[in-house]
Amino acid sequence: MKEFKKTYFLILFLSWVLMNFSFSGQALAKMGAMPAGVKLQNKTIERLFWTSGLNNRYLDAESALEHHKNIDPQALKASQSGFAKNLMRHGDSANHIRANLKKVFRKKFSQEHAETSMEWFNSRTGRKILKAESEAISPENKREREKFTRGIMNTPPSESRLLVVERIEAAGLLSPNIKSLYLAYVEAMFPFNNLLQGKRLVKVIRMLKDEVIEPIREQVLHQKLFAYRNIDVKELKRYANFLESRAGRWFVSSELQGFDQGIKKAMVDVHKVQRELLIEIDEGGPEFPLLRELAPPGQRYLLVQLRDPFKPLFTDKGPVEGPKAPPLSSARQFGNELESIPPIALYVMEKIETKRPELFRKMKHYERLFNSKDDLEAMNDDEYADAVETYRTILEKARETKVPKSSVQLEYKNLRLTGIISKNSKTLALIETSDSKGHAVGKGDIIGPQFGFVDEIESERIIVIEKSRDYLGNILTRQRTIEFSQKI
Repeated sequence: MKEFKKTYFLILFLSWVLMNFSFSGQALAKMGAMPAGVKLQNKTIERLFWTSGLNNRYLDAESALEHHKNIDPQALKASQSGFAKNLMRHGDSANHIRANLKKVFRKKFSQEHAETSMEWFNSRTGRKILKAESEAISPENKREREKFTRGIMNTPPSESRLLVVERIEAAGLLSPNIKSLYLAYVEAMFPFNNLLQGKRLVKVIRMLKDEVIEPIREQVLHQKLFAYRNIDVKELKRYANFLESRAGRWFVSSELQGFDQGIKKAMVDVHKVQRELLIEIDEGGPEFPLLRELAPPGQRYLLVQLRDPFKPLFTDKGPVEGPKAPPLSSARQFGNELESIPPIALYVMEKIETKRPELFRKMKHYERLFNSKDDLEAMNDDEYADAVETYRTILEKARETKVPKSSVQLEYKNLRLTGIISKNSKTLALIETSDSKGHAVGKGDIIGPQFGFVDEIESERIIVIEKSRDYLGNILTRQRTIEFSQKI
């Protein structure tokens, strides 16, 4: 009987081993049965990430943002950037960015575009440019970078160099990535920024999206001019041509989408850390372990409104005054707070006047108010702050006004002049858009993204005039041209 039991349990044990082995074999078979196309795709993406530097994209954007000063001192204090950086890192931002970049590249995968991109980044010029961009944001080059920036004010770069660097900036990644990371910093610091008390985060971010574009772009141009200072214009043109090619646009659009999605994922973790930190501050310590980990010494004691214990109460000159709380509102700039708001196209203003007369009346009222320094000086601080915020909201609503656009109201790089014809003493220009469709426009027709109008049709080009209105009511005029040589 005992022998029978032993045999029985041995059979059960062997059956269990065989079943587990069978399941393991099935799992391995499934893994081994991964389609060859998927394996090739994953392998290609890994190679592309190492070749192009995508693996370190978050750290590159973080380092680049450190050189951007005073984008909006009210939205993000200079002293808070280190705190924001630590919060983002605590939210595992680098891994979120890398994971979402790979997710988007898999979704939009193109073997042809990936191979072309790797060929470019592996080329002599590609490696040279990647190295120059990496060295330009290194802390070791801070002094040289600042010296270069001061120098170009007195000795501007050649027009050909400036134009090609502008092409690279417009088609590239750095400005949008810095913008996404900067807005994330603002959001991370929002509960701790007393200059934004009483404001809604959604509204602050929405306004900043437009306002920070130009200051970031300007600083990126300086940064790239410094990075490319020893690179020949011909090589830079090759880089611009790659970025504007089909493969380059695929690479850039995939990265921008992945970076943006990665930031959004990271902010979920950042908000959790925010809540933990606010609870710790509210409970009053006394150790504040999370605060010590995240906030630099100069910031942590301001947040909990305690004296910094590392600073003495008395010196040889007498008692030391405690830190004074910063004012809740910035000093009056008499309307300059609104300077960064992009002007509104005059064509749109005409539509607002007829379709939204009440909004137009409010715009004219605040236009007159901000043109009168005496009226602004007569206000108390609260009235002045309310006036700035109200006018900002009004301008924001005006910019959101929906105006129908024609099929030729695209970015100028997507418009190409293909011919000039005359019919019944009227001259028309033939325009081809990026979808390879043809359109005829005449003098006075609206064209371009900023509601410009065709002013002149010449034998080799058409001249477009863009007119807009700033917050003071000044009419701004800008001339654009669309030429035969322009490529889509």
